[in-house]
Amino acid sequence: METESQSKIQTAGPGVDETTGWSQVKPPELERSRAGMADAVLILAVLGGYWALALNQLRVDWTINPQYYYGWVVPLLALGLFHLRWISRPVASPPRNAFVPGLIAAVTAALLLPIRLAEEANPEWRLVLWAHAVQAALLTLCALYYAGGWSWVKHCAFPVCFLLVAVPWPVPLEQFVIQNLMRTIAAITVEVVGWLNIPAVQFGNVIQISAGLVGIDEACSGVRSVQTTLFASLFLGELYRFSVGKRFGLTVAGILVALGANLARTSFLVWCAARRGLDQMHRLHDTAGLVALVIAMAGLWVLAQAFRGKKSGQSAPLAATAGLMLDPVPQSWARMPPRPVLLSLAAWIFLAEFSTEFWYHSHESRMVENSRWSIDWPAAQSEYGEVPISDTVRAMLRYSEGREVSWRDDEANQWLLFLFRWAPGRNSVQLAKTHTPDICLRGVGYQLTEDLGTRLVQTQGLELPFSRRVFNRAGEPPLYVFYCLWEERGSQASDGLLEDGILNIKNRLLAIREGRRHLGQQVLEIAIRGPASAEEAAAIFQSQISRLIRR
Repeated sequence: METESQSKIQTAGPGVDETTGWSQVKPPELERSRAGMADAVLILAVLGGYWALALNQLRVDWTINPQYYYGWVVPLLALGLFHLRWISRPVASPPRNAFVPGLIAAVTAALLLPIRLAEEANPEWRLVLWAHAVQAALLTLCALYYAGGWSWVKHCAFPVCFLLVAVPWPVPLEQFVIQNLMRTIAAITVEVVGWLNIPAVQFGNVIQISAGLVGIDEACSGVRSVQTTLFASLFLGELYRFSVGKRFGLTVAGILVALGANLARTSFLVWCAARRGLDQMHRLHDTAGLVALVIAMAGLWVLAQAFRGKKSGQSAPLAATAGLMLDPVPQSWARMPPRPVLLSLAAWIFLAEFSTEFWYHSHESRMVENSRWSIDWPAAQSEYGEVPISDTVRAMLRYSEGREVSWRDDEANQWLLFLFRWAPGRNSVQLAKTHTPDICLRGVGYQLTEDLGTRLVQTQGLELPFSRRVFNRAGEPPLYVFYCLWEERGSQASDGLLEDGILNIKNRLLAIREGRRHLGQQVLEIAIRGPASAEEAAAIFQSQISRLIRR
């Protein structure tokens, strides 16, 4: 009679342990599961690489622009929303023909190199920032379509596209919204404080009261509250799986609450300035802004709960999660892109970055140092004095060196001089071009009435490009402004100047072709009030500029 151990040994065959008799052959399902997991990790790494490049460019605006501080939390919220969608995804129905999504993905991925070349020379170009973010989103949607078909794309498209709310608005749209909001808030605030027996007069974005002038800047315009409320309402609408109509209603109602809270803030600050002085208003400015934001967010939360109605139980995402746990359905990736394709997409990231760095490094090695110059401050002039630069301006411009002074000349003309310098490094182009007369003066109630173009002014052996503009504000003489932007390094052809002296698409492409990026810059802006005409102002400016510029 054979023993049990002898039976095991006799029946042992390939893949069977002779000692224990247990099979050592791994089930085919386990092998496929591990291979699928490896492919999933690979595709997540590839898509993560493309998103990382896009978010790396966006983080600059999230850091220096208070309007987009909320951008730092958007990726985390988008991941959370995607997770909720993923665990409730429908059964995969991948397309039979993978040619179309493959072609779209290939063309989209190929755009990485021109996008990176444009970003290096123009890190503030929002059109390119949008192109980069859309590229990453489109690649993600192509992967979803390839794996699960249209049902997966429609189911997961919102959290993928939700990341786009963190991309800065195009400059024309942003300026249009900001300028109109500032004027509207200023006008309504004047009416509100009038009901409180506080006489006030509006000059553009400035409110004049007996205590002085109260400026309505970007913070007071409500645009920050509007943008924060917009992204928060979209998040809540997706979290609670509202219908399209409810999402639209929540967004509109939330924006109205944000504007109302901001109007209350500006009215309070003007009342505080009139009753307790401008110093007290400045001390309470940031606190009032924080309170307005908290009220707006609390109001949005209350609205979201009202839109949900009285529902017992869990929210839709959590209920979907519980359902999957009780009745799990195998919904793994139905089809994964071939590994050679994924490896090629990963290699393309490194190749695009290497090519971009090689292009700019090869051009920068041939660049020359442009003439350096500084200002000989006219401390001996009448009424010469330093003008304090606000903390808000410092936070937004992030200049390396900055100074603002004012004085009167012998003809009683009033002068105001700004000088800002950005040392070579990342984003110097973006920050230097943020300070322009059009943006700064319109914010304090001035209107551009005449643009006299750009002229090369010769002084101290230099040719400096000065744009010339005329601004007016109600009840005041014209303000003649001369503005110069100078790059510290450039090619022999450009000599540190932008072609035509302005920033446009042609000059942006020219910067890419010449391989110019992150160059040190400085901005000189001189405003004169007193001359009777633009010609007289130009003559006075020409006679004085040689005394101000020092090499």
